[in-house]
Amino acid sequence: MTERSKNAEQGGKGAEVRRLLAEGLPAVVLVGRVNAGKSTLFNRIAGGNRAITSAIPGTTRDLNFARAECEGRSFVVIDSGGLELGGRESMNERIVSEALGAVGAADVVVFVLDGKAGLADADREAVALVRETGCPLVMAVNKIDNAVQESAAAEFYALGAEKLFFVSASHGRGVGELIDEIVARMGACEEEKAAAPDLKLALVGRPNVGKSSLLNRLSGFERAIVDSTPGTTRDPVDVRLSAGGRDVLLIDTAGIRRPTRVEGELEQHSVGRAIETISRADVVLLVIDASEGITDQDARLARLVDTNDRAMVVVCNKWDAAAKQGGKVRTFVSDAAERYPFLSYAAMVFTSAINGDGVNGIIPAAASAGDSWRATFNTSRLNRILSAAQAAMDPPLVGRRRLKLMYVTQVATAPPRLAFFTNIERDIPAHYIRFLETRFRKELALIGTPLRLNFRRTGRTPAIGSTAALRGTSKDRRRRQS
Repeated sequence: MTERSKNAEQGGKGAEVRRLLAEGLPAVVLVGRVNAGKSTLFNRIAGGNRAITSAIPGTTRDLNFARAECEGRSFVVIDSGGLELGGRESMNERIVSEALGAVGAADVVVFVLDGKAGLADADREAVALVRETGCPLVMAVNKIDNAVQESAAAEFYALGAEKLFFVSASHGRGVGELIDEIVARMGACEEEKAAAPDLKLALVGRPNVGKSSLLNRLSGFERAIVDSTPGTTRDPVDVRLSAGGRDVLLIDTAGIRRPTRVEGELEQHSVGRAIETISRADVVLLVIDASEGITDQDARLARLVDTNDRAMVVVCNKWDAAAKQGGKVRTFVSDAAERYPFLSYAAMVFTSAINGDGVNGIIPAAASAGDSWRATFNTSRLNRILSAAQAAMDPPLVGRRRLKLMYVTQVATAPPRLAFFTNIERDIPAHYIRFLETRFRKELALIGTPLRLNFRRTGRTPAIGSTAALRGTSKDRRRRQS
């Protein structure tokens, strides 16, 4: 299985959540440390035993999600794994990453605290991290069965909450009042969404490639601290600005190093927040040091952006230094396409944050990528392109059968996803899939966005998924469909 197939499989539940959110339903995410009772509360809100509960810490490892309804309001409730920030095991890091990713997509976050265990420093740290996302936060102290226990749990007010909800998820005590607060917060969040930016851009890259300098150039003032020492930026920095008639949100992030180079818990958290920021953005501006060329870590970050289904613009910063070394734009682009073909769809902008050269081209390139990312296409137009593509190159033999592509339709946006109805759905040659992707990308004038192709035999319901994931085993497909 390819790296991209593995990533697609691991992100399967995240894709399911995104499909539910695409219906316009608000998202309520339950977070907290292990064994605080999140899954029990999830079951109480969702109205059934949908999540496995146990006294063993860390039982929940993957995201669980379900539709819920209260007072005629439907929403998606998401249960996450334990938010243990001090862990160093690879499994724990994945669980924390998934939890933070869910928070990034949330309309309301419910932080569940263990009333029996009492307040711990790890609770303070985890709450502080969730607060940095800016998402509406509700704090619920669980395992409170009576008024005496509620009085003893007053120490949790030290976390800075104006109001705490003392609940017993096991017995239902106080859960109704908590749900009423969640619904009220969702209403307030919907009002705020009316003023949401037209375009959300995240500046992502290795340390010291010039992300903060570019942010200051684009915003027109010194919003972010700039220093030659790698790792100056620790927390995401948000800046609203108007450019090209659009309301744009710019997000600067900490530099992301290779995992083996990440040092100290503070940097671990900074990197985790930078990765979470990718899920907040519509378009990711991948900033590279053009004088060094595209490094392996740049390529890893590009794959991370692609795995998260975000549009991408590669900002080749410090081009003034690269030009002094004899660098030429045409050569740079051709070399990048040859060494990193998966970057071929990303637009490239060549800049110098120091003197401002090329910086004015970043927002227009990102806006074009964002438009392509959200684009919708008429089915008849798609099928005309398919007919012309098959005339230009005959579909290949798969085994002893000729592949027949009978129909194509768009099944999703952000990014665009096309479902092809065929007589064969597996083992389609990779070269022909690339041919179709290139053809449709050109005819649809897609810039800077992934394009996902899905193949299904006629008579079967099309499912949304990445091209690479569909080339896995039958066992992989059954897992995704479940």
